[in-house]
Amino acid sequence: MVAMRNLLLILLFTLLTVSIAAAQDWTPVTPGGDALCARGIPYTFFVRAGDPDKLLIYFEGGGACWNDETCALNSGLFDEVVEGNEAAAYSQGIFDPVNPENPLVGYTTVFVTYCTGDYHLGTKTVEYAGGAIEHKGSINATAALNWAFANVPRPNNVVVAGCSAGAIGAIYYTPTIARRYRSAHLTEFGDAGIGVINPAWGGFDVWGVRNRRVAPDQFVSSLTAAAARSYPRSEFGAYTTYNDGVQTQYDVMMGAVEAWPLAMQATLDGLQRYANFGSFVAPGGEHCITPTPRFYSENVNGVRFRDWFAALVEHNDVADVHCTEC
Repeated sequence: MVAMRNLLLILLFTLLTVSIAAAQDWTPVTPGGDALCARGIPYTFFVRAGDPDKLLIYFEGGGACWNDETCALNSGLFDEVVEGNEAAAYSQGIFDPVNPENPLVGYTTVFVTYCTGDYHLGTKTVEYAGGAIEHKGSINATAALNWAFANVPRPNNVVVAGCSAGAIGAIYYTPTIARRYRSAHLTEFGDAGIGVINPAWGGFDVWGVRNRRVAPDQFVSSLTAAAARSYPRSEFGAYTTYNDGVQTQYDVMMGAVEAWPLAMQATLDGLQRYANFGSFVAPGGEHCITPTPRFYSENVNGVRFRDWFAALVEHNDVADVHCTEC
């Protein structure tokens, strides 16, 4: 009997291990054609199979470049390639495939990798002193979205999210996704990509960003406002720390005109008029939260971020949360 019990325990452990491994499997998709990374290497995104009724489209972060200095070879300011099984590094936070507290556990996931230095928005090849950069983020993102539309045709729940530069990609493509999935419950969430930008910054023009009718400092907030108005049944949210070190760094490089926390707060204050938009501002200077263990541990003014995010995805009312001692 002991031997039989031990055999059953081994079998159960093996099945659990196989199940976890399968849940963590990412499948690479290389669309070919004009979908390229910055230095001309073919572009690859990743997919993780799950419930076809639930879809997460996640835009990866990875810096930006817009001139000879920032786009120099090995500048360290933007991701230039998709390296190996890049998505495998995403196994925590909302990507934890087995944590029962994960509000997105079991979601089919399209992981839109980022390697073009253009917030996923570019359409041009640009010559810099260090060589040409394929700012083809729009082409790459569109290839990933077309895969999602063809292979996950009728989900009931859709979450569009992104970290840092990916947060800007997420809100930019939300109207496209919402039009395709008209009957779905849709949530858009921007993680550590508030969009504080010098109004005189010229990066969007360098990248050939389409349909840009506002000054750079209003670009992200205007996208959010327009989407919140156009899709009142959808929910929109944003997260940042008060002194986010990465967002502050890029704001300075773009020619900051005021202290980043003040500009960040003004941006969020301008969006509070929309009942379907909520923000969560935590103390400190850390960057993205969705792919980290902080997703479960962050607590501000007695509100746990995981619970706030879950309520947003469930289309329950969420209050704006702002640290009092930032």
